[in-house]
Amino acid sequence: MKSYKILTLGASGAGKTVFLASMFRSLSTQGEYGFYLEAEDFESQKLLNDIYTNLIIGKWPESTRRDELSKWKFTCYIQNPNLENFPICQFIYFDYAGARFAEMEEDDYELQEIIKQADAILGLLDGQKIQALINNSNQEKNSQFLKFDLPPIIKWMSYCQAPIQFVISKWDLLENDNFGLKEISDRLLEIPEFKELVVNRNQEGSPVRLIPVSSIGSGFATPQPDGSMKKIAGSIPRPFHMEVPVSCVIPDLLEKEIQVNLDQLITLSNESIGEDSILNQLLRATLKFKMLIDITVNFLVSIILDEEKFEEELLIKFIK
Repeated sequence: MKSYKILTLGASGAGKTVFLASMFRSLSTQGEYGFYLEAEDFESQKLLNDIYTNLIIGKWPESTRRDELSKWKFTCYIQNPNLENFPICQFIYFDYAGARFAEMEEDDYELQEIIKQADAILGLLDGQKIQALINNSNQEKNSQFLKFDLPPIIKWMSYCQAPIQFVISKWDLLENDNFGLKEISDRLLEIPEFKELVVNRNQEGSPVRLIPVSSIGSGFATPQPDGSMKKIAGSIPRPFHMEVPVSCVIPDLLEKEIQVNLDQLITLSNESIGEDSILNQLLRATLKFKMLIDITVNFLVSIILDEEKFEEELLIKFIK
């Protein structure tokens, strides 16, 4: 069974641990999307469920220790019409202290190797700082985001060939201000380094996605002056789009693998090989299969996202 390493790059306070716990809670049971995740062992399942249970009562997890780097393994299952469950792949997620990433030392080879070996990378952008950036309301947060949070994410994404996604956390805060994803994407593209990364990726034929998520949903908590969140009395969490990032990882990885094989086939076919050769037949079949993957990706996006809310191709694929 194929195993994929997925790494979330994000600064301290972006919500990486909460994102992981909420994602598992949302996908730990068979849902409307036809798949679910199972943790590697009972201890991992209990730890993630405990984090989410504490969220329900308004208790956020403590910051991850700088020297802590944890690995979480999930098996992805699908269910056929006969209600039989089949494992299709495994995901390995890594969690670490955001400060360790933002202030990475040259000899931190452990984290550097994990980044380089990742099969897919999620850049987690703090929605609270995005909110300040759009409103231009807090120069300290703007400076933190533009000078310290975003540059290392772009730097390491530029070094890697793995599929990438930008995930905006705390979407409930932006939703409360009536901001749309198009408005936010336009603002991010005003940042030269960000735009350069997206343009280079598009030229390479590698998809870049911008995905809004909320680990708790609207109406659950309000931000405090010190940046913390306070639970609203009587509220319950309603996670938003937590299934989207992992749903997009599989087709993106498949598309990448197909493209690599396709490039090899095209190189070979350019050498004097007959039109009716087995190699050319294989090449044509691969091209058709790639078209099928593209159709599958578009279909997956269309059923996951709220089409009334996110128009203009739902903006899940970022500047194609």
